[in-house]
Amino acid sequence: MCGACGRAVVADPVLGPVRTTRDQLLVAQMVNAIMSRLPGGPVVRVAGSGWTVAGPTGSTTACDTVEQLWTALTSFHVTTPDGAARLAEHLGGALPASSALADRVLRTGVTVLLHPGDDAPAI
Repeated sequence: MCGACGRAVVADPVLGPVRTTRDQLLVAQMVNAIMSRLPGGPVVRVAGSGWTVAGPTGSTTACDTVEQLWTALTSFHVTTPDGAARLAEHLGGALPASSALADRVLRTGVTVLLHPGDDAPAI
């Protein structure tokens, strides 16, 4: 729990020990840029200390970590193992990314897409 605000803080290995709104906005912007290339892709928005993912039908999912964010995006958009592999290949093509944060976000996406349900670290 955060001593300053009294909110529960969820650890996120991708964002590191300090979670800033700027970093959250950068993650949302980058993920939206990638998903906008896909027809009917979900939309990510910053919501408090996490994100919401809005699917094409209007359903939403709240996410506290980047790994949860990619899992939600996958559940909304990827319907086949082949689709997951194609999206992972697309993400891998953007590596290395222009910043350390973007690189960690993309690598987490690749890990979630290729190894769904693993409890291994996402980075």
